[in-house]
Amino acid sequence: MTQKFFVILTILIIILGISASLALAKNEKGAGDPSMGSGQVIPEEDGTYDVPGHPELKVRVFVYRVKPSPSPTPISSIACGLEDPTSDAVVDPTPWRLPNTTTFYYLNSGSVPSSVGGANLQTIASNAFAQWTNVISNKVIIRNGGSTLINRKALDGKNIISWGRTPGSALAVTYTWYYSSSGMVAEVDTIMNNKFFWTWSGLSTCAYPNSYDAQSILTHELGHWFGLDDEYTSEYTNNTMYGYGYKGDAKCDTLTDGDIIGIRAIYNR
Repeated sequence: MTQKFFVILTILIIILGISASLALAKNEKGAGDPSMGSGQVIPEEDGTYDVPGHPELKVRVFVYRVKPSPSPTPISSIACGLEDPTSDAVVDPTPWRLPNTTTFYYLNSGSVPSSVGGANLQTIASNAFAQWTNVISNKVIIRNGGSTLINRKALDGKNIISWGRTPGSALAVTYTWYYSSSGMVAEVDTIMNNKFFWTWSGLSTCAYPNSYDAQSILTHELGHWFGLDDEYTSEYTNNTMYGYGYKGDAKCDTLTDGDIIGIRAIYNR
């Protein structure tokens, strides 16, 4: 009798454990993308999409991919002297811009690869945002809202920066929800792909070979937050908003003239 009781009790505990796990997964950010509507998900590819349940919104997905041409010749140690080559090619705007009110972002430091260091994420993000806010005379106010454990995109009122899962060939993906009538940003999430090898040199003219520089890639992604598009043709190769990234590169850490003219055209009017 006692043995039968313990068997029944064990089965009940297992059932309760499974139920709790399912409930937790359901509530996890991005699980099924509840903000997109029941059974709806954001396609993991470049494009602009409707937001089910939110006819006033659109969502734009930017997929930042590895540069298809050969990377620079590998070297054995950190490379410096990687000054940003000039480019006068003006980057095109998107249909949105950040609002005049303060925009808060939230950092998932726990998701950062050990080769970058979670403790460095606040500095990396601050440096990357400053590249954009400085050239528009701080007309947009960006503030660190604190930490988050979220590592998946969803329309939940928080602008997050995190490492996590993205399409296999994407270095990073930025999801921008915006009001189609006013062109104001409602929310932005940036997810960096944890399948790639990442490092951070701490210097805007230095990068480690055979890895992707966290600040360089993030600076590019934040350009989408402010309202700049990707550019893929050869005249944009040196721009921060060039649509491909590659290893051992730090040029996106700083903006070219074409990047600056593009963002000023959005916020200085």
